[in-house]
Amino acid sequence: MATHKNSQETVEKIVSAARRLFAKKGYANASLEDIAKLAGFTKGAIYHFFRSKESLLLAILVDMGERSIGQTARVMQSTNVCAFEKLLLFNRLQAEWAARNPDDLAILMWVSIESANQKSAVRAQVRSIYSRIEEVLESTLEKGKESGEFPGILQVKETVLWIIAIHDGNMLLWYRSGRDKNVGRNLAQASRQAMAYAVGVQDPHACVPAS
Repeated sequence: MATHKNSQETVEKIVSAARRLFAKKGYANASLEDIAKLAGFTKGAIYHFFRSKESLLLAILVDMGERSIGQTARVMQSTNVCAFEKLLLFNRLQAEWAARNPDDLAILMWVSIESANQKSAVRAQVRSIYSRIEEVLESTLEKGKESGEFPGILQVKETVLWIIAIHDGNMLLWYRSGRDKNVGRNLAQASRQAMAYAVGVQDPHACVPAS
């Protein structure tokens, strides 16, 4: 039991150190030696639990996906509000995740850029996170169209891309501001208006069928 507990604590320290360095330096510039030193172990200790630096990053990305879009999807599914409010809920939950886990947000931004145009397990995992985001948004938009809340001519896939652009842009602007709370509040207000425009809602404060 003690050995299992010690192993778990070791893994947690390694992952914590990797998160901090991947967020600060990017995946490519953070070495296993740096991670081991920050965690207080040897590089051999890392290899005992992870086959490579890539497998360590993949473990972080899988966990990140569950704590971000995975949790967001579960809350959205269990919340009984109109489709537009669910879109706003998506934005709010993702913003709260980023505020609680700024290192995760930085890693996702770094890795999205570093793995672009690569055929790798890392790129596939980033794509998996965004595929889940797309699925959640597509489902919400389709239900909004079915209920008459959104116009029938709404192009779902194109609108999903627009919403993701708003989402990613807000995250980047907030992070670049030094995670300023006032910037976050202003972005939240602006995104409500942008979201309403994207889905053809006249009044962003009311859930009513589209005319």
